[in-house]
Amino acid sequence: MNKKALTLIETYSKSLVDVAFEHNLVDIFKEEISSLLKIFAETPLGDTLASEDLGHSEKAELVDTLKMGSHPFLQNFLEVIKYNEREALLEDILRWSREVLSNRCNEYRLDIEVASPLSDQQKERLKATAETKFAIAIGEVNEVQKPEVIGGFILKANNKVIDTSIKSQLQQLKMNLK
Repeated sequence: MNKKALTLIETYSKSLVDVAFEHNLVDIFKEEISSLLKIFAETPLGDTLASEDLGHSEKAELVDTLKMGSHPFLQNFLEVIKYNEREALLEDILRWSREVLSNRCNEYRLDIEVASPLSDQQKERLKATAETKFAIAIGEVNEVQKPEVIGGFILKANNKVIDTSIKSQLQQLKMNLK
């Protein structure tokens, strides 16, 4: 990503975050941005909007579809994105906005790496553990399944890590035997 695109992403994100705080809509914006990002994650929408093969009118229609059911301020924001032809940057703008919103609220994303899926109760317990051990508020919880973890879990939030995985324990044992 070039410097101009990064500057545009930061500028649009700052505007969206400022509106959320000015109008006390932080929780609503976090929820709606997460919903939009889920759409980007589950579909090829990001690639489609970034494609040079698609005309502006087709991209505008896709953005209009995203506006449905959104808060009026978020609809206005998407309209500005469309008007300024910044559809290709929309996913990055939303991702950056979610990050800035969370950071300004002193909430951090928790990544949990596990070998097999966790139940909701297990996620909540690990979230509580991370909040206590890292002394931070956890916003979003992201579960990543990695078979190489073998067992246990790896918690990552705010550049801190708790690693109880069998993989790391085996590596530690191997180092101790050398």
